[in-house]
Amino acid sequence: MDLSSVRESLSSIIKANEVSHAYLLTGPRGAGKTSSARILARMVNCEKNMEKLGEPCNKCDSCLNILNGSSMDYIEIDAASNRGIDDIRELKEKIRLAPSELTYKVYVIDEVHMLTTEAFNALLKTLEEPPKHALFILCTTETHKVPETIISRCVRIQFSKATPEEMKRSFARVIKGEGKKVTEEALNYLAQSVDGSFRDGVKILEQVLQKDGEIDLSTMEQVVVGASGYRPEKMIEMLVKKDARGALDIFHEEMGRGVDLVYLLVAVMKGLRDKLLAGGDRELTRLVFMLDEVARKVTMSPVPELLVEMVVIDWCRDVGTSANQQISKSDKSANQMVSSTVGTSKGAVVKETQTQEKSPWMAMKEKFKNGEKLTVAKDDTIDEAIAIFS
Repeated sequence: MDLSSVRESLSSIIKANEVSHAYLLTGPRGAGKTSSARILARMVNCEKNMEKLGEPCNKCDSCLNILNGSSMDYIEIDAASNRGIDDIRELKEKIRLAPSELTYKVYVIDEVHMLTTEAFNALLKTLEEPPKHALFILCTTETHKVPETIISRCVRIQFSKATPEEMKRSFARVIKGEGKKVTEEALNYLAQSVDGSFRDGVKILEQVLQKDGEIDLSTMEQVVVGASGYRPEKMIEMLVKKDARGALDIFHEEMGRGVDLVYLLVAVMKGLRDKLLAGGDRELTRLVFMLDEVARKVTMSPVPELLVEMVVIDWCRDVGTSANQQISKSDKSANQMVSSTVGTSKGAVVKETQTQEKSPWMAMKEKFKNGEKLTVAKDDTIDEAIAIFS
């Protein structure tokens, strides 16, 4: 495990020489939660760790059986597909049986936050009174969806996004194991591109390492982006200047070269974020949200490029924040003028009537509304009465 914080947590378990009955592994996707669960399962079942916990040897029968997935006592459950109470009841029945080959019967429940309320209640009963030979490892990306009653009964191990250095160290080990060579520039680019996800990085490496010879930056870009030599800075510059023609020319050029559309949008959004953090125009925030909305829709749109084009045109034709503020200010003044003139709110009507002397007919109208007895003056007419009470 290449995350320093997680490595320290596992080391503390080894030093304490104590195994808890349940662990909760939480953190972002691709951070290595499931891989760490397998390491923990091997660590507590390794044949050389019978007397004292230590790192798994990965050579004994127990370690090898867990590694190749052939152990009957190591069970991985996807809670997204097995989320009902019947699935957990079946687990409760099987977990009472002693392990057939390992020291601990290990249940890894991935995406545990997907369980139903009833399933969580059933799981809680098992966590409250677990058999001594059972070990639960729960993995989730959304801790807030896991009930506190479950969390309180687990030892929590927090994962975070990997740093570029941690990513490079992990990828370098994979590259060495495959007997390949990757330039430092290409390795740096990969570490920056996968946003802290070991899993995404390894998937890209699987494609890259199939190529012959040394892997350079151009080859890495071709796999990650779909084209080599792409840099988002030019398009960002055009958007900041609100140069629609320039931004669209760059956009069409990159699409023609085969740059992945989602990657392009993400790269531009990150560049705009950097400008905002550096003290750029706060109006760029709105553009980031506009591009984010498009990025969510491109996979479902029959013409995804059209959505980006419309955002670019809409953004570059905008009159600007100061003008919008002036229009908003003018609208506000106009609304205040109308309110004071015609009394659009109940409070305005009351205030206006309070400053004017009530006519006999207004007084009569109030009595009518309040259910009081009315007295009609001699000079009152039927037409006036209808006008008042209609």
